[in-house]
Amino acid sequence: MIIYDSTFISVDYIESKNLLHSKWKKACMSCANFKHELILCRDLCCSLQAKRMLMNQQEFCFTIPSEIFSWIEDEINVPVYRSGFQDLAFVLAKDAKTQLSVINFFEKANSVFIPRFFHNEQQAMNWITANRSEMVFVELNKPPEAFEVCIDIRLTPNKSMVNLQLEFPIDSLPHSLNALKQHMDKMSFMRKNSLKFSYLTKREIVILKLLVKGFQNLEIADKLF
Repeated sequence: MIIYDSTFISVDYIESKNLLHSKWKKACMSCANFKHELILCRDLCCSLQAKRMLMNQQEFCFTIPSEIFSWIEDEINVPVYRSGFQDLAFVLAKDAKTQLSVINFFEKANSVFIPRFFHNEQQAMNWITANRSEMVFVELNKPPEAFEVCIDIRLTPNKSMVNLQLEFPIDSLPHSLNALKQHMDKMSFMRKNSLKFSYLTKREIVILKLLVKGFQNLEIADKLF
């Protein structure tokens, strides 16, 4: 039974499972819109005393800013947790940047919930409606087991770009996405600063290396006379 429907999200309540089934829509959303929808979901969880939620984020296209991580945890997750809410399952967003912001939230906000991520809705539904004794939780901060990444590289028709496809176990998603983001951040930093670095003298480069290693000014002066 659909109990809420807006431009951004629809929420269905499956009473027999004590489950809220929400689905984000493909719509441009401001931070204020996002917070409003979360407050509504929180109030529905608390008033219905729902025990679990399946959140389909396939069309979700809002990158959650880190500035509101604490607000989400304090104003949404904690009150819902205290109402007796137990399990949370997500269907992965198609947009990698969006999905990474969701994963970052659960890692950095020290959330009361440990969510589980799934490729499709049926997998998520099977997991969240199973007996609790059958559930297997994935700790986001736990390093993944050893695995081999499958990589497929293909040139675009004009041969100016490449499509890179990676295949790895779903349980390693948080760590793999974070590793990819860190790599892209390093490449971006190098691109922005390589010209500045080329202007340094040999002596300045030596000093910079010592700074990077943690030496203080007096220690550097000592080493370099």
